[in-house]
Amino acid sequence: MPTKKRKESPSIDEVLDAMCHRDSVDPLQMDAYLERLDEEWTAGARDKVLDLLRRRDPAAHSTAVYILSHLATEDDREVLEDFVTDPTVSDIAKLTLAPVLRELNSELAEEGLVEYLNDPEAAMLQMQSRLLELVGKSELGVEAVLEDVLSMPLERRLGFVDWLGRSHDPRAVHLLLPLLENQSTRVVMATIDALEQLGSLAAPQAIPALNHLLASSSNRLLKQHARAALGRLTMQAAPGTEAQALAEAARPAYPLYEARVSFIDGSGSQIIMLAWKHSEETVKGINLLCQDQWGIKDCYSTDEMTIERWQRLVREMSDQGFTNFVVPPAYCLALISEAAALNRRGRHKLPIAYAIWRPLLSAEMQQHQGQPVATALEPQPFSPELLPLVQKGGELFQMPEFSSWMYEPLERIQPFMARYWGTIEFPRVPPANARGRGRSHKQNQQQAATDQRQALETVVEQALEELIDDQWRLLYETRLRRQGQLFAFAGRRQEVALIHAVAAALHPASGLPLKEQPFVRALLSLSIRQGPFRILLETLDKDELQPLPGDLFPPR
Repeated sequence: MPTKKRKESPSIDEVLDAMCHRDSVDPLQMDAYLERLDEEWTAGARDKVLDLLRRRDPAAHSTAVYILSHLATEDDREVLEDFVTDPTVSDIAKLTLAPVLRELNSELAEEGLVEYLNDPEAAMLQMQSRLLELVGKSELGVEAVLEDVLSMPLERRLGFVDWLGRSHDPRAVHLLLPLLENQSTRVVMATIDALEQLGSLAAPQAIPALNHLLASSSNRLLKQHARAALGRLTMQAAPGTEAQALAEAARPAYPLYEARVSFIDGSGSQIIMLAWKHSEETVKGINLLCQDQWGIKDCYSTDEMTIERWQRLVREMSDQGFTNFVVPPAYCLALISEAAALNRRGRHKLPIAYAIWRPLLSAEMQQHQGQPVATALEPQPFSPELLPLVQKGGELFQMPEFSSWMYEPLERIQPFMARYWGTIEFPRVPPANARGRGRSHKQNQQQAATDQRQALETVVEQALEELIDDQWRLLYETRLRRQGQLFAFAGRRQEVALIHAVAAALHPASGLPLKEQPFVRALLSLSIRQGPFRILLETLDKDELQPLPGDLFPPR
């Protein structure tokens, strides 16, 4: 019987050719390509990646940097330094390598690279032109550039902003607008000046952005500067420009494709996903990670993703425990608006990616402002009629949407974990010559289980007294009502009634003692019993293995 031929691995040249068109490559396939290159990295793959930089092709240069940023280590630093000192390599290729050299702590990164350029001035102009070309294509390009800019020292950041103002290129506006938000006063002032310097080229986007700054900032100096610049821009522009700019800013640039949210996890975090139709076959959008005491913690952009790939991403998130479903856009936008307000109240910086997408989000909000949607169930006063449902509160933890709900903050409940686990008698193997071993061993097991339950109840009672205060009750009451609203969107009415009743009982004004609330008791019990495993998982998730807290398992 003939044997089946094994599928041959693609050659390094084939891998690199495919990666040069990586926008159409599946993420899993991209990982496989990187593994293939890593296998032969020092056996020729690295040299072929560097050969990409010798081409006069921006896509090849971008691919080379992408690969090097994933695979290059300090062992490769000398090879890369030799490459940039080679006079036959183009200046633009050398400048393209600068971020990789910086990551490898090379002395040739930044200023050290300039002396090896054949024509530094022409190279810088060419690089600036390519940079503006990149940001003119997509939000991801803007994000990549701004992340580099924000890592620069302040004086270099200001120099970059000044160059954008003097560029007389309308694409510079894409980089300037996000810098109006959540930056230092000096950077925002310089950005306003740069927008004014661009004049009519920037007016259609700058006028709405400066109006937003005036409405959202509490910095008097910035508002004065923005108001003056806005007045001059408006005067220089043709009549009707301001009204037209504000009207266009209120219209989304792309039709909304889908709005999705995940259930709220035990830390109060939730993922919000928005996608806009970019073409018949592709979408672009953002995924926001929000937390109910912080606001928007992170923001991830997606650009020109095929609809099929978007749907696969949604399924993969569900498989990883982030169950999500389609919701009305107005609800999604209301969540984002509330989260951004939390950032401002808590003085937490908004991610730069959010600032890039904020104009499109604002346009969507204006489109849906006549559709108010509650982000949580209405508060419900507790009454004796709710008691039968309240007694079933512990059943919530049988639902996957509540599987991650444990007591927060973890540090406060840790001593109670230690108290409980310090009482556990782990089973011992009886001597081989012991008589009646089966019966007595079973009795011992039963007694140990009873003692364990009693020990847990004792520690839970102590935790109820010491950990649960009115502030905690209000936080979790609100969190329950927000989770309940998601169940309502999912059409799960029975669960909504249960969550609503448990939230009403949890409110400090309910008058129902905590000892009579199974939800709180179950949450503390789970947190105490499963806490050590949770800490272990969090420790293993870190880049380096950290020692477990010393008091977690006290000596007997």
